[in-house]
Amino acid sequence: MPTRQDSTGRRQTFADIFHNEVTAWLVLAVSLAVTALGWYVAETYVEKRAEERFEFEVVDARDRIVARMQDYEQVLRSGVALFATLGREAQRDEWRTFVEGLQIERNFPGIQGMGYAVMLTPDRLDAHVAAVRAEGFPAYTVKPDGPRDAYSAIVYLEPFDWRNQRAFGFDMYSNAMRRRAMDHARDTGEAAVSGRVTLVQETREDVQAGFLVYLPVYRGGYRPADIEQRRQTLRGFVYSPFRMADLMAGILGSEAPEVDFALFDGTAAPSDDNLLYDSAPTASRGLAERTMRVSIPFPGRSWQAVFTSTARFEAGVASRQPELIAIGGLVVDLLLFAIIRSLGTERCRVAAKAHAITAELRQANERLDLAHQAADIGTWELEVDSGRLYWDERMRELYGGNAGEIGDTLRDWQRHVHADDRDAFEKALSRAIADGTRVNETFRIIGGDGVLRATELHAKLHRDTEGRPQRLVGINLDVSARMEAEARLLQAASVFDHAHEGILITDTARRIIDVNPAFEQLTGYSREEVVGLSPAVMRSGMHDDTFYRGIWDEIDRNGFWRGEIWNRRKSGELAAQLETISVVRDVRGEIKHYIGIFSDITKMVEQQNEMQHLAHHDALTGLPNRVLLSDRLQRAMGLARRHENLLAVCYLDLDGFKPINDRYGHAAGDMLLVAVAARLTALLRESDSVARLGGDEFVLLLGDIADRADCVRVLDRLVAGLGEAYLIDEQHSVQIAASVGVALFPSDDVDADTLLRHADQAMYVAKEAGRGRYSIFDAEQGRRTRDRKNRLSRIEAGLQGNEFVLYFQPKVNMRLGTVVGAEALIRWQDPERGILPPSDFLPLVERHELAIALDDWVIGEAVRLQAGWLAQGVRLPVGVNVSGRYLLKGGLAESVRRALSAHPSVDAAMLELEVLESSALDDLAAVARSIEQCRRIGLSVALDDFGTGYSSLSHLRRLPADILKIDRSFVGEMLTDSGGHAIVEGVIGLSRAFHRQVIAEGVESDAHVARLLELGCELGQGYGIARPMPADAVPGWVRHGARYGSTAILH
Repeated sequence: MPTRQDSTGRRQTFADIFHNEVTAWLVLAVSLAVTALGWYVAETYVEKRAEERFEFEVVDARDRIVARMQDYEQVLRSGVALFATLGREAQRDEWRTFVEGLQIERNFPGIQGMGYAVMLTPDRLDAHVAAVRAEGFPAYTVKPDGPRDAYSAIVYLEPFDWRNQRAFGFDMYSNAMRRRAMDHARDTGEAAVSGRVTLVQETREDVQAGFLVYLPVYRGGYRPADIEQRRQTLRGFVYSPFRMADLMAGILGSEAPEVDFALFDGTAAPSDDNLLYDSAPTASRGLAERTMRVSIPFPGRSWQAVFTSTARFEAGVASRQPELIAIGGLVVDLLLFAIIRSLGTERCRVAAKAHAITAELRQANERLDLAHQAADIGTWELEVDSGRLYWDERMRELYGGNAGEIGDTLRDWQRHVHADDRDAFEKALSRAIADGTRVNETFRIIGGDGVLRATELHAKLHRDTEGRPQRLVGINLDVSARMEAEARLLQAASVFDHAHEGILITDTARRIIDVNPAFEQLTGYSREEVVGLSPAVMRSGMHDDTFYRGIWDEIDRNGFWRGEIWNRRKSGELAAQLETISVVRDVRGEIKHYIGIFSDITKMVEQQNEMQHLAHHDALTGLPNRVLLSDRLQRAMGLARRHENLLAVCYLDLDGFKPINDRYGHAAGDMLLVAVAARLTALLRESDSVARLGGDEFVLLLGDIADRADCVRVLDRLVAGLGEAYLIDEQHSVQIAASVGVALFPSDDVDADTLLRHADQAMYVAKEAGRGRYSIFDAEQGRRTRDRKNRLSRIEAGLQGNEFVLYFQPKVNMRLGTVVGAEALIRWQDPERGILPPSDFLPLVERHELAIALDDWVIGEAVRLQAGWLAQGVRLPVGVNVSGRYLLKGGLAESVRRALSAHPSVDAAMLELEVLESSALDDLAAVARSIEQCRRIGLSVALDDFGTGYSSLSHLRRLPADILKIDRSFVGEMLTDSGGHAIVEGVIGLSRAFHRQVIAEGVESDAHVARLLELGCELGQGYGIARPMPADAVPGWVRHGARYGSTAILH
């Protein structure tokens, strides 16, 4: 029987065993908790880095879109600046030249084009269509058809290719989505982005969502102070259409993004209805592991961007670190558990030796198997004699199948080796069996699942006791991930060496440790010169220490910094760079390196600076333009008010510039404007300013004026200096004067726009007083000028509203009593004052562009009425009066051609131009050229009111006129005044001497007829023959009126 000691020993043994078991399990529990915590921390860290990388990609894509849209807005602003520089609407060829100069397809990829749309009221629509058709677009129309309260027709859109031509004439104001954006741009004076639209440029193929960006153009070239003025002075819109897919291709380039994203218009929930762009339209966003929605604000609009991660992104951020930590920790935990359990008393170890050995062997096998699994290692044995192959579970997993599918012979194994590696595989195993050579090779295998993997094969030959080969034992290690990682490292090294962007890497002390070849090319520094130095060696001196501290503060806060910086190349040249500096951390999150990546954007910055200069300066003279003038005027007014002195705002217009420009050519005219600008700059003080508004108009800002007398002294010196001769073409010397209008601030205490208008009004007063004068604005003068402008505006509205009509006064042969023609006389059917004679409005437009518009209307209307009379069987030549302004400017012959081509039944011989003799006083040569051009078409020309000029004989000799018209004042006095009689007789004699026809105006009585016939004048017109009559009365009067023989002309 067992003794008491034996029983106690057994109890002690059992207690020790129990104690050891409890301790071992407790340690195992704690170690497993630590392992789980380590796994959780690693998993959290990996996920955080993935989220940070995803957020970086999102912010980068958003910033690229915003930056590109800001570039496009700057392009549109340069278009608005063109209108401000010209001071008028740009012509089609000017717009084309301007847009071609921007080279938007190269410098701003993604932009569909750059256009201009003019704002139209319904009463201007027909005139607008006619004007565009006259430019060579006979099919032009504003579309869609239909009456609307306002129109905005696209008149310019460059490049004018087949796609953009589809938009020519389209009324964007007819579409509610576009109209909202245009109204927002008009009221704010800033750029506005439309909602999603389908561009009219789209065809049935490759239809893309689109949008448009608008910038308003105001009359005067500057943005008015309040909304109401902006609406009243709106001229049109500079705009650009965008096709979303093309735009995104221009922004993202050919590089495939690592995240997918979709852009949605507005703030409504994303749907197909407001989808603008989808980088992966076939992808299922609901299955993406990461999603982020951001807002992209624009003026008057905002977009929503929904970003989702791609499989490529997730593969790039994936890490096996948490898994390896868990596996490794578990192995250590089990090992520690086994060690603690093995500790105990010697008696426990002896008693449990067999069991412990068995457990240890089992645990060792388990650990080995676990280690093999963690390292993707499979174990195999090959019996040399039988050729039988034994694989463990991991080998079968590695080869993608179960034992039955893979086979159990060497030949079965060989079938899974890649065909290109099979021969090397067989030779390696054969050498190992033949001479015991260890196998350490890499082969590619194709598993039963069809997946291609790279594996390392390690094997050793085992021999029996007699030294004969018995079995070959080895392992297979899946190295696909490692080789892929090595390939990625090689790829990264290739990118580092071949990238076009400069790359530098620094240590934590911010000392350069490596640079790429692009860095050497962009900076001029070699790698050997900069390694070990601080990047501060390239500082330009253009940024202070605060700037650099801000960079590093942002890097410490966000992990990166991106922005524009000026550095200096080794040669000393300044270089603008777009740079990104990022932190590189190790697995523990500690900073290891800093990486800087930069692109040289010097040329782009120079182009932007040039565009900025063009936006604020006149391209011809280099003087400030209307935009910069507005800013300087505001500052000058503030200085004048603070210093309590006067500011003189001078509006200057050159007198007689047009004749010089026409005579010597536009190149000479431009040279003269440059010379005038240089002289103005030389005549002014350094504190004064001069700007060119366009054409021959300049504005001067003269500050620090003590009083009105001081201003007069400055103006006298200025006008005298401008009147001195200019040398142009290195051979022609010309003289030119200037009319100057002045408004004094704060004596004239108004805002800047009104101050300029007052100076403009005073300039017109100076011009009416004669050449080379100046006038200082006063309230009464302003009232008269405003009244004149209001009346001119009323005349212009009357012309557009078809309120003008033609009356006709017959011309007859007083000897034969036959009708030889009629003179067209313009009348104004004013809705309020009734029919007004020419004397009520023609003197007002004599020096205004409206004179030419009225002349064009008279010529066109006269030819139209002649065509109507011909249809009724009445052929009647008509004389039309033309202004001296038209004769001086040129283009009259072209206007006549257009009128005749519109009515082919009327030939040129039926039209006669009546030219006032006094119109030749300003530039006789220019008037003669215009008359000769009209005579070549086939028109006859009459010199009206002959005898009233200052040098009639000279005019008669040099002007190619066919007919002389004796002024009515002389005819009226010929019966009672010997002087008048002598003049009439002299004019008739001159007509014979120069072989011209002669006709008398103002024939009132039989006595006039009789005396004129005695003197040899047979043609006449006047109230004694017939009063002016409406056009519809002319055919009846010609058919049924009395025959006017010399004895019965008035009966």
